[in-house]
Amino acid sequence: MDYVYVTKENIEQEHICCAISSNSDVQVRSKKDWLTDRFEDGLVFIKSSVRGKCFIEYIPAKNAWIPLDAKNFMYIDCLWVSGSLKGHGYSSELLNMCIEDSKKKGMDGICILSTKKKTSYLADPKFLAYKGFKVCDEANNGIQLWY
Repeated sequence: MDYVYVTKENIEQEHICCAISSNSDVQVRSKKDWLTDRFEDGLVFIKSSVRGKCFIEYIPAKNAWIPLDAKNFMYIDCLWVSGSLKGHGYSSELLNMCIEDSKKKGMDGICILSTKKKTSYLADPKFLAYKGFKVCDEANNGIQLWY
């Protein structure tokens, strides 16, 4: 799979492959504006070169949109591979790209939100456990912080 790094310079030409499917939708404009603002905070957005939901979005935890105490960690906002792109190892490729980039930037690790059971909007806990992630905290609502 070939991947595209979405940046301030190319975001207008790129499909952001989120849950939002129409480029004319106001939500797409809002998401692109949010991403553009976050690039200055260290946000990285990598997506498949083919159209579809296959991407990872991560940022230094100190700049995450959630309140998070994870000094010198990278926080994965979203890791999503769906549809016909599932089952080809793309999640592992994207995660490995994040890990390597985080190491190059001198980070101590990465973290991501999940739950005990798979949900449609958070990372799959079985995948995270398979990749060596562990739970370090859990909120009253069952959302867990994995590292």
